[in-house]
Amino acid sequence: MTSALILSNCCKPKYLTSLLKPIKASHIRRYSFKSVFKMHEAYLWHVEGDETFNFTFRYTQADLNVDRQFNLSRRVNENVDVFLKRVDTNLGKVLDKKKKKRSRKTQEPLETRDNVEEGKIMLLKGENKVEWEMPCSRLIADPRDLFLMIFDEKYVIKFNAPWVTDIELPTCILAGFPVYPSTFDAMYTDKSHSRFRWYRSRIPKSDNLKKEAESWEIIGEGFIYVPRSEDIGCRLRLSCVPGNENQLGPEVQVEGKSTVEAGPGACPFEIRQQFTKNKLSGKDFRITSYNILADTYADSDYSRTVLFPYCPPYALAIDYRKLLIVKELIGYKSDILCLQEVDKKVYEKDIVSALASVNYNGIFAAKGDTAEGLAVFYDQNRFQLLDNKCAIMSKNVDLNESFKRVWAQVQNENTRQRFLDRNTSLLIVTLQSRDNPDEILVVGNTHLYFHPDADHIRLLQGYFALTECQNTVEFTKKMHPDKNVILILSGDFNSSPGDAIYELMTKKYIPEDHFNWKSNPEQIIENVSLSHDLSLGSACGTPEYTNFTVEFADCLDYIFYQTDKLEVTQVVPMPSKEELSLHGAIPSIVFPSDHVAICADLRWTS
Repeated sequence: MTSALILSNCCKPKYLTSLLKPIKASHIRRYSFKSVFKMHEAYLWHVEGDETFNFTFRYTQADLNVDRQFNLSRRVNENVDVFLKRVDTNLGKVLDKKKKKRSRKTQEPLETRDNVEEGKIMLLKGENKVEWEMPCSRLIADPRDLFLMIFDEKYVIKFNAPWVTDIELPTCILAGFPVYPSTFDAMYTDKSHSRFRWYRSRIPKSDNLKKEAESWEIIGEGFIYVPRSEDIGCRLRLSCVPGNENQLGPEVQVEGKSTVEAGPGACPFEIRQQFTKNKLSGKDFRITSYNILADTYADSDYSRTVLFPYCPPYALAIDYRKLLIVKELIGYKSDILCLQEVDKKVYEKDIVSALASVNYNGIFAAKGDTAEGLAVFYDQNRFQLLDNKCAIMSKNVDLNESFKRVWAQVQNENTRQRFLDRNTSLLIVTLQSRDNPDEILVVGNTHLYFHPDADHIRLLQGYFALTECQNTVEFTKKMHPDKNVILILSGDFNSSPGDAIYELMTKKYIPEDHFNWKSNPEQIIENVSLSHDLSLGSACGTPEYTNFTVEFADCLDYIFYQTDKLEVTQVVPMPSKEELSLHGAIPSIVFPSDHVAICADLRWTS
């Protein structure tokens, strides 16, 4: 189980801490990290209704040079004596092996003992011995004051303690860019109640290096650490003591497989972030929309040789790009983030973990069966989630009454089929302001179909997105009649300002003879016009470029907002053409995507 719930297309809220789920035997196997058990502690896990429970403890014996972790999976209905005999058997195998090795010269037979029968291994409830005939289920039902005695050593048994099942550090670590566990899987764990400490070692890793010769110094605390210039060339270690509201689990330590490397220097987005140094409050909020370039589209020979040949392969790799993406997203200090082309794995293991550390919650919607989709994050100090939904447009035609009326007028079967063959999605998140509880935002996030001859398809998709958001606004008004409900529609529309999408949003009407209806000679749409009654504007205007590659560069991304209910107080300046083309085009060593984030500050006018 991961530290955050993997979302399906139904768009359930994304939890930012581990959930309570059954522990499996595989969860307590050894991984590439070190568990640091406290002496005389044992751990028992069980989820109500399960037929098995899991038990683990660490046993040491200096004279035999034994230091071993034991993991057992047992049935809850077995009696205590059966459980203890299994503990004895597993422990005896290790001890006997050590004894045989030590007594090999004497050739004397080893004495066998039944430590359970002799009372050297037992369970205690408080100070009282637990009867052998008692089923383990009774102890699990009330695990308080439970102890395991092994010879003369007494182990405190901790029930359903926080437990890290897997933790890894990323393969690429850059000075000046956030580093955090690339994998963090845990059970019964809340990150906010866990302790994270970062260490560095200046000694290069060597198989011949004795452990006692290696020196580690503490350099930071928290789930995220930003390496400094003095960390370059050093290896990092992360220590985690998992916790929740009730107790702490055993510490784990993991070391990076590579050293800290020098970063690419100042990135253009850091210059832009001079305008986002402060978090907003009161009636002001900041929103960012950003197509972050899914790894599924960047990690291919075609991408490396045809689409982005100017970008060094290492800078096109997601392990590198995600460091820049996370730093960029955090630095905008936005209250709402609308992201497109978000890889599921990057969302789960990187973006969620990183943004959770600065109090964001997120919603994800996969684009059909693909490995990428849409995500909306919001600052939980500024907004409360009221609702969310996602819709694959082609599968929801009949559920959107406004769009359905237009759809009935589309008579070209080739056009209809092309629309229905797309998995273009829309994610809608309804947020209530915490500073201004009377204000509710309905935020739509979408990524429209890309193809040079598909302006007509995008126009239909854009109208679907707009009307679906309007429907959500009307529904929200019925649920909250005393609130002011406002629409925002953002995303990658794959349409330039001269195309019908922008005209539809800002001028409220598209006539039957618009040239975009004829973008494909075999799919011409006739006798169809579109209209709406909202006063919408583009919060960031029409920048010269929001997408910049060698083959194509234009404005494709927008944040449409209701101009009669919101006003723009700041547009974060866009990078110059010189910055975008410094390394040929983007993505590059300082731009993690082929798109540029757009960011604006808005204010409620009511």
